[in-house]
Formats: sequence, C-alpha cells, structure tokens
Amino acid sequence: YSRPVNVSGVYAINGDINWGLPLKFIKRSSVNFGMQLAHSRGKQFINSEANLISDWRLVPEVRLELNPTEKLNISTSLSTVYNFTGYSLQPALKAKYFTHEIGMDMSWQLPANFLLSTDFNYFINARRADGYNVNVPLWNASVSKFFMKYNRGQLSLRVYDLLNQNVGITRTSNNNYIEDRRVTILRRFFQLSFTFSLSKSGLNAGGGGGNIRIISR
Repeated sequence: YSRPVNVSGVYAINGDINWGLPLKFIKRSSVNFGMQLAHSRGKQFINSEANLISDWRLVPEVRLELNPTEKLNISTSLSTVYNFTGYSLQPALKAKYFTHEIGMDMSWQLPANFLLSTDFNYFINARRADGYNVNVPLWNASVSKFFMKYNRGQLSLRVYDLLNQNVGITRTSNNNYIEDRRVTILRRFFQLSFTFSLSKSGLNAGGGGGNIRIISR
C-alpha cells in the first residue's frame, strides 16, 4: 500500500544558454550553439526508507542558418538529449538513454505570393530496451498562398508525416521499474487552413494584431 508523505529537499532547476555568430566565409549565414540543462531531485519511501531520485537532462545543440537570398531560408541542426536517472536505495536501477535528432528546415518565397515550407527531422533512440531503439524519420511540408489587401489572407495546404513512419517512443523511470512504451500515433494526414490577419502589416511579414484561422483536416 502507499500513502502521501510530506518531505523536504525536493527541487527542480533548469536553464539554457545560446551563443550565435556570423560565418564570414558564407554570405548571410550564422552558426548557433546551445545547451539546455535540467536537474530534479525527488524522494520516495520504500518500507519507510527514503529513496532519493536524481534526474538529469542535458541537451547540446548546434544549428546552422543559411540565407542565400532574401526569399530563401535554410537551417540545419544537430542535437542530443541525454537522460540519466539514479536511485540511492537501488543503484543498479540507474538508467541512461539518449535521443539524437538531425533536423532541416526550409522556407522559400515563390512568385505570385506563394510560400513553400518543409521540415525534416530524424530521431535516433538509443540505450533503450530491445525493440524500442527505433529510428523515426518525420517529414512535413506545406504550400501557402497569400492574397487580399496587405496579404491579410493565407490559404495553406500542409502534409504531416509524408513518409508515414511516425511512431511514439517514451521511457518512464520509477523507483522500482523502468518502462519503455511504443505508441501508435496519428501518421500521415493533410490539413487545409485559411488564416485572416486583423493587422495591416499582413501575414507575409509576420505581423501581429490577432489572426482568425479556419482549419479543415
């Protein structure tokens, strides 16, 4: 049986730092380095003995931004999510696992107020149980048309998971078990949306002022 207990010494902290600089040898380009760090400490009791749970999450990332022209934006990124969970009463149950991510984003302003956007992310799961180290490619794309005065109207057709291979992989670490899950989630689908901007700056310029959106899937 279990019951709630008030404890002290439980906390969670997190932070991130980013540093970017232009690349002189590539016109209109920059490189960005980032680091995210999260740490939490919990406490549970097993037969009246305190079990301290220490959880660490470290995410280094590097991103390259390219703007060959004013109408073309390209970015690529590489990051690793490192997770570590340890227990004071059961050191043998400590868990270390990784998720690597390779990403690419592109947006291209075409003639006649069309916009083509696409993003691709490749997730590599490692150090999990057999059958759960699944690599997941996720590719999305959309084409949009801006119209009306000040480009206030936007009609978009977006395709999610073009490769139809998306799958959810999660891990839960507790004081007496480690659970890996493989979840069947929504795969390829299409979304048609219409957005109207209330601002005179329009949507193409990213203006604010409020938007009205109608979505059909």
